[in-house]
Amino acid sequence: MVLLKAEFYPPTVSTKYNRRQFAPSVGGFAISFLTDAYNYYRWPSDFNTVHPGIEKCDALVVEEPMTPQCIEKLWNSQIGLHLLPVIDLTGTLGVRADLDASNTLKADPTEYGKLIDSFNFRRSQLHPDFYNPQNDDDKILARIFVSGISLTPSYQPDSRTTVCFNTLLDSETVLHECEKMMTAELLAGSFFDRRHICNGCSASQFNVREECPECRSPNLRESFYLHHFKCAYLGPEDDFRQGEYLICPKCRMEMSHFGSDYDKPGTILICNSCGKSSSETEVGFLCLNCDTHIDGDSVKTGDIFKYSLTEKAVHYLHAGHAFLELTQQSPIFAGLPFELIVVLNKELKDWKNNESEFALLCIKYENEYLIEQEHGNRQFFHSRNQFFQSLSHSLKKVMKGEYPVTAAKGRMEDFILVSHISQKDLYKFSEEAGQRAASSLRLDVEPILQVYGPEDLN
Repeated sequence: MVLLKAEFYPPTVSTKYNRRQFAPSVGGFAISFLTDAYNYYRWPSDFNTVHPGIEKCDALVVEEPMTPQCIEKLWNSQIGLHLLPVIDLTGTLGVRADLDASNTLKADPTEYGKLIDSFNFRRSQLHPDFYNPQNDDDKILARIFVSGISLTPSYQPDSRTTVCFNTLLDSETVLHECEKMMTAELLAGSFFDRRHICNGCSASQFNVREECPECRSPNLRESFYLHHFKCAYLGPEDDFRQGEYLICPKCRMEMSHFGSDYDKPGTILICNSCGKSSSETEVGFLCLNCDTHIDGDSVKTGDIFKYSLTEKAVHYLHAGHAFLELTQQSPIFAGLPFELIVVLNKELKDWKNNESEFALLCIKYENEYLIEQEHGNRQFFHSRNQFFQSLSHSLKKVMKGEYPVTAAKGRMEDFILVSHISQKDLYKFSEEAGQRAASSLRLDVEPILQVYGPEDLN
């Protein structure tokens, strides 16, 4: 799986727009560095006003400390605030903010300009489907994309999950949605930590403790084992203790000298609740959120990752919802290379809007298994590549170069997309080109050529 390495290089000089001036005051300091060139959406003063539109906003500025409920309102607002950099003037958001501007004496205006310009640059590459999406998964993908960095966890003890991420969305929702998107190959995870999960409330805030194997009480005390050399009796120190003296319970002799009369080969744990003693204890989890007790061998676990966009996600964010809709229509589309899906999506739009024809040639190889069994995997792939290259060349030749061609290799099949051609004509040309290509092969891959028109793909 290919990860997105979000390394963008936007202009370092802020583009000047016709912006209204904004100079809030926090802690007695005028935030003059926010007055240059940009338009800010302010919390809470702008939240109940008419929003000018995401294309006219450059950053979200937090002027007052926010409760979790306020943060949830901002994330769930249907005005595209998830696409804006968060500038925190309160110093309370921590890693959730893109920039902590609470120390105004150390403010560097160039940092703000670079941050806002980088967000604006990447937001311009985003498909409009992600400006105001209804679901959290699309918002998360778009947020990762415009921020240019991975979705990264940090430890936070007061969180139910014990972590928070560099986004306004709560960590429980992030973990739930990102797990689904990893399964869908839209996100790739880099392991961060493993957490334990309460069977009752799904929180991860526990008191982890040693417990008595009999009654599960944590009220334990430690005592020594004593070994009486003369009679070889071994037992807890409490069994020997009689006031200030140590008397062997087996032979009733007094033990006065450590090392010559007895030694202490180990320790034992004694439960003050039930009186049982044991050399080993059990591990128990007590949920600090709902008081549920869970034995150590039955507590649930879940992995926390640092999440990055995959190549599939990047194409999805560029192409919009039609990208996934296309790949989910049929098993053949699930195997299409990403770069071909982008071109195919454009062809479908042109066909719907302008009735512009196109056709897709799919090549399957029936003899793959037989060739691999007799000649090995390398020979099959060599023959497959040879046929595909020869077919692409022959097809262009028989079509006399009159039609634009996009060729791409898939996992199990290969594809050739031809623009401005009917399905019937491409089938006729591909039959002739296929015969030419197959005649040059030493090993017969038995290619099966199938031609799809716009109606098949729509």
